[in-house]
Amino acid sequence: MVDKSVQGHRARLKQRFTEHGLDGFHEYEVLELLLTYAIPRKDVKPVAKRLMVQFQTLAGVFDAQVQELQTVEGLGKESAQLLKLLKAAQVRYLESELASKPKLDSPETVKAWLRLKLQEKSIEYFGALFTDQQNQCISTEILFEGTVDRAVVYPRTLIKRALELDAKGLIIFHNHPAGTALASEQDIALTRQLIEACNTLDIKLLDHFLLAGTQVLSFQEQGWWPQK
Repeated sequence: MVDKSVQGHRARLKQRFTEHGLDGFHEYEVLELLLTYAIPRKDVKPVAKRLMVQFQTLAGVFDAQVQELQTVEGLGKESAQLLKLLKAAQVRYLESELASKPKLDSPETVKAWLRLKLQEKSIEYFGALFTDQQNQCISTEILFEGTVDRAVVYPRTLIKRALELDAKGLIIFHNHPAGTALASEQDIALTRQLIEACNTLDIKLLDHFLLAGTQVLSFQEQGWWPQK
């Protein structure tokens, strides 16, 4: 049987969210509210606080692996999977938003999606967002996987995929697992090579994004875009 004080506290948390969203919630209370849906008949506030102590931020909790989450006392496999599911659902939400936007004129949605998609990856990935004539997203794809510090990229494979999709524009991206927030000479050289390859096929390379730690950096905005 659920302790009446615990039951009442859970009900008050849910009522606060119903009336005000997460405004005024401490970070541990956000986790506490989530865990009430996964852990029945138990006071989950201590578990939420232990999660915050171990992972420090909400981002740290949601970026942790299931095995890491399960090391927290009171958190089982299903509860850990729920926390991972929430992040995966948000990635899908942002992918859906990318696909539904009339144009990708603003980089902010792309940055948010990339941060969720690649932040916790321990190896380097390279991928692309393919767009149509109106800059609407057709597809988002990871094309190459590498090691902790390098992903071998074959421009021919990227261009072939763009032609298969009849894409008219590309936004490319990759991550630096070590968190180095600076484009390398190889990154800039690859960007130049892809610009030239795309130009010959009337495809426009719109930008190149680098994910480093929690930062998503635009080559265009950072001045890393190759000069003609």
